[in-house]
Amino acid sequence: MRALVRPLATHNVFFPIESIVFVFVLGMLAYFHILNGIKHSSFFAPTYPTAIRPAYARLNGDEWVGVSPREWKQLGDETKAVELQQFVFRLEGRKKVVPELGSKPSVLSQITQHLPEQLTGLSDEPYASACYHPASNLTSVPCFVATSSDSTSSTLTLSFLPGAREDWLAALRHVKSVTVDGLEYDLHGAKREETIGEMKSSKWVAYALRATFLRFWELTKKADSMDIIVVLLGYILMHATFLRLWLSSRALGSNFWLSTGIFLSSVTGFLFTLPLCRYLDIPLDPIAMTEALPFLVCTVGFEKPLRLARAVLAHTQTLKPQEDGRLKPAGDVVLEALDRVGNTILRDYALEIAVLLVGVNSGVGGLKEFCSVATVALTMDCLMLCTLYAAMLTVMIEVRRVKLVRQMSRSRTTAVVNGSGNTVRSALVRSARSEVIRKSPSERVKAALLGVKGSLLPETQGHKAHAVDENPMSRLKLLLIASFLTLHILNWCTPLTPVTAAGRYNKHSVRTAADAIPPAPLVDITNPTISSILTSLAAAEKAGVPSGEDSELIVKVAPPVYLRVVPASTSSSTKTEVLENFMSTWTALVGDPVVSKGIVLLLAISVALNGYLLKGIAAGSGMAALKAVRDKGVRFRSRVRSRVRPEKEEDEEPAHVPAAPIFAMPAVVPPVVVAPAVEPAPAPAPKREIAHTAVTEPLNLASVDMKLREAAVHLLPTPGDSSPGSDNEGDDKKVSRRDNVRSLEECIDVFENGPRPVTVALSLLNDEEVILLAQNGKIAPYALEKMLGDLERAVLVRRALISRASKTKTLETSEVPMSHYDYSRVMGACCENVIGYMPIPLGVAGPLKVDGELYPIPMATAEGTLVASTSRGCKALNAGGGVTTVLTYDGMTRGPAIDFPSIVLAAQAKAWVESTEGYAIVKEAFESTSRFAKLQNIKCAMAGRTLFVRFATRTGDAMGMNMISKATEKALDTMAKEFPEMVVLALSGNYCTDKKAAAINWIEGRGKSIVAEAVVPGKVVKSVLKTTVESLCNLNTKKNLVGSAMAGSIGGFNAHAANILTAMFLATGQDPAQNVESSQCMTLMEPTNGGEDLLMTVTMPCIEVGTVGGGTVLGPQQAVLDLLGLRGAHPTNPGQNAQQLARIIASAVMAGELSLISALAAGHLVRAHMAHNRSQANTQANTPNPSRPVTPGLATPATWISDVKGAITPVTPGSSTPAPYVIDAKS
Repeated sequence: MRALVRPLATHNVFFPIESIVFVFVLGMLAYFHILNGIKHSSFFAPTYPTAIRPAYARLNGDEWVGVSPREWKQLGDETKAVELQQFVFRLEGRKKVVPELGSKPSVLSQITQHLPEQLTGLSDEPYASACYHPASNLTSVPCFVATSSDSTSSTLTLSFLPGAREDWLAALRHVKSVTVDGLEYDLHGAKREETIGEMKSSKWVAYALRATFLRFWELTKKADSMDIIVVLLGYILMHATFLRLWLSSRALGSNFWLSTGIFLSSVTGFLFTLPLCRYLDIPLDPIAMTEALPFLVCTVGFEKPLRLARAVLAHTQTLKPQEDGRLKPAGDVVLEALDRVGNTILRDYALEIAVLLVGVNSGVGGLKEFCSVATVALTMDCLMLCTLYAAMLTVMIEVRRVKLVRQMSRSRTTAVVNGSGNTVRSALVRSARSEVIRKSPSERVKAALLGVKGSLLPETQGHKAHAVDENPMSRLKLLLIASFLTLHILNWCTPLTPVTAAGRYNKHSVRTAADAIPPAPLVDITNPTISSILTSLAAAEKAGVPSGEDSELIVKVAPPVYLRVVPASTSSSTKTEVLENFMSTWTALVGDPVVSKGIVLLLAISVALNGYLLKGIAAGSGMAALKAVRDKGVRFRSRVRSRVRPEKEEDEEPAHVPAAPIFAMPAVVPPVVVAPAVEPAPAPAPKREIAHTAVTEPLNLASVDMKLREAAVHLLPTPGDSSPGSDNEGDDKKVSRRDNVRSLEECIDVFENGPRPVTVALSLLNDEEVILLAQNGKIAPYALEKMLGDLERAVLVRRALISRASKTKTLETSEVPMSHYDYSRVMGACCENVIGYMPIPLGVAGPLKVDGELYPIPMATAEGTLVASTSRGCKALNAGGGVTTVLTYDGMTRGPAIDFPSIVLAAQAKAWVESTEGYAIVKEAFESTSRFAKLQNIKCAMAGRTLFVRFATRTGDAMGMNMISKATEKALDTMAKEFPEMVVLALSGNYCTDKKAAAINWIEGRGKSIVAEAVVPGKVVKSVLKTTVESLCNLNTKKNLVGSAMAGSIGGFNAHAANILTAMFLATGQDPAQNVESSQCMTLMEPTNGGEDLLMTVTMPCIEVGTVGGGTVLGPQQAVLDLLGLRGAHPTNPGQNAQQLARIIASAVMAGELSLISALAAGHLVRAHMAHNRSQANTQANTPNPSRPVTPGLATPATWISDVKGAITPVTPGSSTPAPYVIDAKS
């Protein structure tokens, strides 16, 4: 991710204003490019032609009969032909511009007379040589010219020889002006219907919308209903995407700007997409684009910008300062968020583009173009996310910080000054303890209905799911894209595409292809004006032809040409014309290559200066202002003279000001702390006074902050003056300050009448005031987390309450740590009335090879030599190839106690549960509570009228106590329908049995039943374990088997299995109390391979562990499970992670057993414990060594002394037989 987008993001986050303006300028240029393409698109061309075609007529006697253009092209030698062209002159002049036009109605007639005489064709031939002469077509006969006029227009009809009309018309178009009677008139082409590309005003938008509506209405009438439904659903999904963007932005604390920024980023990317598609020759059909728009929006989506926004806003230093009190630059915050989630975002973009490339290469018409556009759009969206959107997030962070500073500054203005000049604080002054946590209405309802645990538990789970679970919208989007491609590739659904629409139209239409588009209309020769001209032409033709001769004449009547006659005037134009002229001139000016570059250069300079000024503003109102507010703030009485005044003055003289101590901000909004007045000691040292002089020039916040720091250095308290509540021991020994505490009445007023919810009101009180309320019964100590909303602050307050109510009063300043811990995972899940956490040393033994894989053995213990001993056992086991394990049983049990009125009913219930029918009913109810709970068997036992039912089930990767309890309760409810008389005495009737040593667990199994086996070579036994195979086997039999049997132990046929198991339980987040049954173990040793090697097995029938739930939700325990690769549920085989953890524990127990038995056999145990397991902190220096070890070693020289006379010889003599013990005879 760093190599791809970090350079772009780095530049944009550190120059956000310049980047945003630059991208918007490029976006504006892209918009104009798109606008030009739209206005000149053939999509908005008229559906039907608007031009008029020439009409052809033949003189048949006295009548004119219309003919086809073919006869005009195939003229005979004796056929006369003439072209008629009408020129319609209109005088367009306003009286306010040229008032004398109204008094000269003959202007048009004069123009029509002079124009044929003055105008020549392009070939410099006069009109007389190109005109048509009636009759004999001799030049002596005048040209046929017809004129007609009225008050506003004049029509001139000229006749031309075939082919001469076009030359004369071309010359007329070049005429700029005509002079008549000394007045100059301009000739302009008449106003014709403008195309959309020629429209200058905004009416082109209405025209485009009208054309679009008509096109789509025409296609919709011929479309299938299924196609219309698909497109409608697409638009519904598109608007749902917009709604989800807005709701997600609100959930992140932004009602408008975040969603607007994301939308602008996507729109800007789309603006760059369309010109890039034109450059890449990707067809952009408006119909296909309109159809594909909702799918394109859903394809691009907004979840990736939202994911980046969540990462930025969830950053620990977005609003919280660093250890030195400075806020981390917003650009660094955005870059760190990009580093954290950038790879995931790029992966999602790459997957979506890869799926779309399949559609690009499919070759399906319409689909290929859509996928190409979508691919370019996704690429541009990714680019905008790393450039424009990153810059917007940087600005948003700076704005939030400024708002925070202003909020903190306003909280200081609530202090008022009384008549004597002393500062009086209102009861509702915000203490600025922490940022107020605003809860939604649903969260407030949950808090009211479910109480402390219920209100905190969903919040904890929600944070966890937010941190771990991946957004499912990415998968849904891939599924949507794949479905869209499948539908189009298989041609199951092709909505309003031009090809399919045309196909349906041609399929159902009765017209031919030639009639699909009607031809342009012809000139109407029956029009009175044209018919009168034709009548005059026929009369002139007959007048020049001798009687008795036939004259064949064909006429081509061309469409009329309209000309406007505008007097040339220098008068002023209207405001609209002035604006249009200015804009036209400006457009031409900007189009100049030199001027345009100059404008861009000036714009760049302006942007750079604005960015520099905004940076200065941010530096003055961001970092320094936040620090000034944190360090008690300053007040300025005037612009020139200002004086730093404490909030509460003890001396009359304002020049002596006690410096405010500087504290690191523990939260976003720190608590208000005031330097307490130090009580004088018996021999007080002379105090150093600081005289504050008047300031003769304005101060900025940075200089005031520097002066406050210097004053704090001079007034640092001496070690003897430090109070017990000072924060000199680090963050782990936080205590509540007892200065500046308001009265109980004021605190109650804030608590009861302050802002709601109550967490906001309590944030206005400092810790001592909250403690005062709790001591007087206003706040329950167990509900501090719910009431305060700040978990660590609740722990601090509870420690103070318990400490001050105890006899020793040491807890508040004790070594029990409380800081830097995620209490959100504890609340409602692991512990109540929390006052801190208890660190335990964590060691790692091994690694140990278990079933061919090497695993470290994490152990949390305070017993010395335990980890080292286990490591020695791991070394010996690895030398023999490691440990092999088998899982013989996996099932958690729960045994409720059920009472019946009589033993008969109890026996009937027992028989029903054990029957096939009853078992099936109970099994169905039991398994309906969880997809992991699969009932394995039911074991029943009666004790009088009480029936004990032991349910056994698999629980996946969870330890399963909660799961099976819920399922058992459901099964009992179903059983109660069959036996209404039954009474459930307890959900757990100790027939399970949980947290107690019991033979039923040893026999039936509970949790995971593991058997482990290993072979240790004899040479390893001698070199590593320092003993022999025979000694180990003999000692194991006498100690672990015979000794435990003599003691009447249940499952205790081992040396110290509970040691290793409990240490691993604590390290991995298991229930430590379940070591009672989980540590039941039988350790067996026997010689193998002819007595050379040692065969060792460990049988543990009830290891109760899990990798989900319980203590495994805590951070350190999760880290240990990550070390083993067993965190959480197994993705494909539920229960495998928990089973593997049980295998590792059993193997570690074997290592510990082997090492301890070897130490006992070799006599090393006492020496090892004396060297490594003696705590020197609690042992006096003159404590003598014990006269004899607690656990005697086998190498202790002694003799047997007994009441029986004579020596006692060993039963099995040999080199491994231990020397006799020294045992005092007991009377």
